[in-house]
Amino acid sequence: MNNDALIIDDLHHKYDKQEYSNWILKEINLKIESGELLGLLGPSGCGKTTLLRLIAGFEYPSKGKIFLNSKEISSSYRILSPEKRNIGMVFQDYALFPHLTVFENVMFGLKNKNNRSRADYLLNVVGLDSFVGRYPHELSGGQKQRLAIARALAPGTNFILLDEPFCSLDMHVKLKLRSELPNILRGCNASGLMVTHDPEEAMSICDKVAVMFEGEIHQIDTPINLLNNPKTIFVSSFILGNNILNLHKNGNSYMSCLGEINSPKLSNNTNIKSISIAPKSISIKRSNSGKAIVLSKEFLGEFLMYKVSINDEILRVRTNIDNQLNNGEKCSLSINKDSYCFLYPGAQKVYI
Repeated sequence: MNNDALIIDDLHHKYDKQEYSNWILKEINLKIESGELLGLLGPSGCGKTTLLRLIAGFEYPSKGKIFLNSKEISSSYRILSPEKRNIGMVFQDYALFPHLTVFENVMFGLKNKNNRSRADYLLNVVGLDSFVGRYPHELSGGQKQRLAIARALAPGTNFILLDEPFCSLDMHVKLKLRSELPNILRGCNASGLMVTHDPEEAMSICDKVAVMFEGEIHQIDTPINLLNNPKTIFVSSFILGNNILNLHKNGNSYMSCLGEINSPKLSNNTNIKSISIAPKSISIKRSNSGKAIVLSKEFLGEFLMYKVSINDEILRVRTNIDNQLNNGEKCSLSINKDSYCFLYPGAQKVYI
């Protein structure tokens, strides 16, 4: 436990005591090592904010324990108050004091108000050392978020919670600031947990990512392992953006809405229910006799992303920008040669 900044052990939570009510969080187990940034990723309503509130000390867990730097801070019968946890909080709306200057905002949480060195150091780390006399309304969105991070770290905090910290920033500022965040934390010898619903955001800067859905963690892994080995259908769909196709056994092969699926690893397997396949692994062609219909299309720079209906299933297909189809047109779909997919249950990777 010595090298772990945060440990969550068998955490459960619901907002009432009724036995029949649903759990908001179920069997949450995770560890964040010292110096590590963990991304807590999932769609709205999956329980991310509830878990954040439990770590911060705003709620009692219904079951389970939370440890910070080897010290128990939460259980169903005892809770350490938020102000005693030494956890920094960074919110999407900055939550700065409008009547205080940049320097005064950072100094606010320090017990020794005469010690300017900590504030000077942090303002230098986040690049605001030349803005110490400005007020929050005189700063840009990115500068406000840097200030919020510096203020959260000021009291000597070595663990920080970030709640959708970049969602209100424009794209250019967001990309710049999120690339700087790991270095800021590293410079302050701090660990962190960042809540987000954006897979790209979590995968781009976090050491590990915990993927949540409906109150449960489906997988905790490095970004590379999540891409190469998604354990559940939800992880495959949410992280990779893959299509999930239903399968039906047909002799030694399986049938899908795209036709027959063949692979040596499929022939002896009778338990497979679905496959996950990337939009780029499906080709699309205009065809008056095709069984698929184009529902919509998005322009994504070098590519087009089509949403297509076929046999009551909705698929996403990525193609080059020269392959122009119109909404409502009939088309044919096929799986590109030497494509791979994931089989579920089991998350086995096969080439088809």
